[in-house]
Amino acid sequence: MSSRPFLYKLLGVLFLAATCSAAGFAQNVKRVVVVKVDGLPAYYVDQFVKQRDAATGKSVLPWFDEIFYKNGSRVSNFYTRGISLSAPSWSMLDTGQHLQIKGNIEYDRLTKHGYDYLYIVPYYVRYLFKKKADMPAVEVLDQLSIPLMCDAFPYDKRYTSQQLYQRGNSWENLASGFVNLYPGKPKDFVDEWSIGLDFLNITINQAERDVVDKVVTMPELNYLDYFTGYFDHVSHSNNDTASRLAGLKALDRTIGRMWVAIQSSSRADETAMVLVSDHGFNSEEKVYSQGFNLVNLFRSAAGGGHHVVTKQRMMSDYSIKAIYPFAPIVTNPSKESYYLKDQSGQYPTALVDLDGNERASIHLRQNDLNILQILLQQLKVKGLLQPKQTAAADLFFQIVNKHRRGWQETATQLSEEMNALHRSIEKQEKIIAAQPDKFTPEDYAHGIDKEARRVYALAELAKRSETDYRKYIAILNNLINLKRETFDAKNLKIEDVIAPEAMGGQNSVFDLQNYVVGLSPNGLALNADQKLDLDKSFRRIDYLDLLHKQKVRSNVQAEVSSRPVDFTAVRIPQDVLADALPPELRSSEDAIWLYGGFDKQALILTRVDADGGQSYRYMPISALRQDAGGKVTFTKQKWADGFPLKYFEDKDLSVADREAWVNDWHGEVEWLRATHKTIYSNAIIGLNEQIDRHMLPGDDRAAISNDERLMRRFRHRQRDMTRVDMLILAANHWNFNVTGFNPGGNHGSYFRVSTNSTLMFAGGSKTGIPRGLLIEEPYDNLSFMPTVLRLMGKVDDQGRPTPELQERGFHPFPGRMITEITKTK
Repeated sequence: MSSRPFLYKLLGVLFLAATCSAAGFAQNVKRVVVVKVDGLPAYYVDQFVKQRDAATGKSVLPWFDEIFYKNGSRVSNFYTRGISLSAPSWSMLDTGQHLQIKGNIEYDRLTKHGYDYLYIVPYYVRYLFKKKADMPAVEVLDQLSIPLMCDAFPYDKRYTSQQLYQRGNSWENLASGFVNLYPGKPKDFVDEWSIGLDFLNITINQAERDVVDKVVTMPELNYLDYFTGYFDHVSHSNNDTASRLAGLKALDRTIGRMWVAIQSSSRADETAMVLVSDHGFNSEEKVYSQGFNLVNLFRSAAGGGHHVVTKQRMMSDYSIKAIYPFAPIVTNPSKESYYLKDQSGQYPTALVDLDGNERASIHLRQNDLNILQILLQQLKVKGLLQPKQTAAADLFFQIVNKHRRGWQETATQLSEEMNALHRSIEKQEKIIAAQPDKFTPEDYAHGIDKEARRVYALAELAKRSETDYRKYIAILNNLINLKRETFDAKNLKIEDVIAPEAMGGQNSVFDLQNYVVGLSPNGLALNADQKLDLDKSFRRIDYLDLLHKQKVRSNVQAEVSSRPVDFTAVRIPQDVLADALPPELRSSEDAIWLYGGFDKQALILTRVDADGGQSYRYMPISALRQDAGGKVTFTKQKWADGFPLKYFEDKDLSVADREAWVNDWHGEVEWLRATHKTIYSNAIIGLNEQIDRHMLPGDDRAAISNDERLMRRFRHRQRDMTRVDMLILAANHWNFNVTGFNPGGNHGSYFRVSTNSTLMFAGGSKTGIPRGLLIEEPYDNLSFMPTVLRLMGKVDDQGRPTPELQERGFHPFPGRMITEITKTK
């Protein structure tokens, strides 16, 4: 029998498979212009698009109306998935991956290193001196091997503007923007100078000019983006309709100019314009946002007398010192510290992130470290009676022995990771040494010079990490190696065994409910067994209860509650909670405890289903406690009004039988569809996204070297060390922004007004983007990137990247595709 017919059939099958594979990726958008608008809710746009101009009869936002409402597609229920905060939200929009960056600033609990993702001016200065290539947030993502959307395109095929997730920098943008800042006529110059030059919009206006020009003159570009934070800035400062409309009219003119440029370009028929925002805004015209100073609470005696680290000085908007843009994170000392007076430089005990305003993330020093330090201080006191000396030393070693195994494991693993990091630094230094002194024009055109800077900048970050962590390891080993039989507290330097500036491990629920802030007024006390009486020896604070009970006396707005704290969220490890739950309620991931008072609490439980999807269960409870041995108890409650997130009483909860529905497990899409129009919108999903740990893309790879494995473990550790003890959510129209309380509006919460964002698409005749389409199905920002890349044929229907993108470091995208736009299954 001849093999030729079989060969023909085989070739036919292979051709068909190749054709199907190509069709799986093929789409008709070949060029995309992404307009990134910070802080723009969809409901603002919709409100003003529908408002008519009395003079023209047209919409007051005519370009929004023409481009996106009449000739494009818009997602009316598009949401921030995590917290409604710029750095986390843009990270999901720009990567399409789960949250790794969870604040505008994050702190490392072991080294006090501050990851300030909005550290803009220092970035430009360091870039000027060739010390930086990318913004801080991009450096973190590079360390985690998570690429940005712009990385899907070759350097010479893309244009990116100044933004939080900025890769590289163009001095042309800044220089041209500065030149264009100044008016052409002397009289106009005087007028501008007298009212203040518009420095805020230097890069924004120039980026607009660049996009309008390049979309016509550089047809080889396949990706252009434009970022503006102007609307966010206006909305923080003003809550009046006129200011918001003025900001939107300016944006309307911008997109109009871009659209006209696109239509006049040679690639108009295959170009898409996509407008997206990162979060919404909580602002009402008749209500001023009120500020509550959490920093002063934690510094006060009632709040624990903490030395508090913040990103900026309190009331920095009104401080001359705050003009200096290179100040590192700031320590706000307490005059009421119980045991660390005048030691704020060495021993801060609270790290506070207030950025975003409607929430605050709190790290407290590990409770047992406080007790160890107080005991060492007392053992150094002359005249301490021998029974108390013995009891204090016994308790000291009881605590050390409790942690010894865990601390030893941390020290050993960190040492392994630092050795791997050091080897990585040596490799990077060889690459740096081999770089040319000068780059050719062709090198600049392909971004080779920026890649060289990138290697240098990441190597410098690695060196700092190695130094800081080795310092911590050395002190931790000193503590581990203490022996009871040779212990001599009087000749021991506390800073040699209690690491300065370190917070240590995370606090348990028991720690947060029994947090030691100092010695009791009567000092160390013994019980009948001649051991230290822990209740009588130490001052303790229940922080969940303290925060809930905060109340202001001078509230002058009827629409604003006198209680500034809505609820506090705390992670409870899965293994800690397991014994307290019946089998049908046991989750496969950590739980989230919401505290809205002793009798108004809830647990958010999460499990991974058999199909790989994620389900959630909300359980109303009261009286959750953890004892010193780790046992958790609580009382399960029936659904009623007043529990955190207030789903039960919300008229917009879209389910038939709400009591039956909320007492069951439901998948993510079910929860989103049911809750997205409620006051707290997609908070069930958002809290999990914010608080839970997420695997890094590529964690499941098997074929990696030992050093790669150690480095991935280290990067996970770094992310774990930024996880906070408590997430405090502000009540409606309250904010925690101590740099200068925003009177206009805020975001950072899980309120729908803050999480509702904007997503709109429009395109040329060949793009296939539907015209005049309103999509009411709810989506979140994990859907943005795979949808755009699907339109461009760079991922398939399941969000799997093409081989080209895989080579660029991309991994499958977890978000749902917006199939109404991609027209795929």
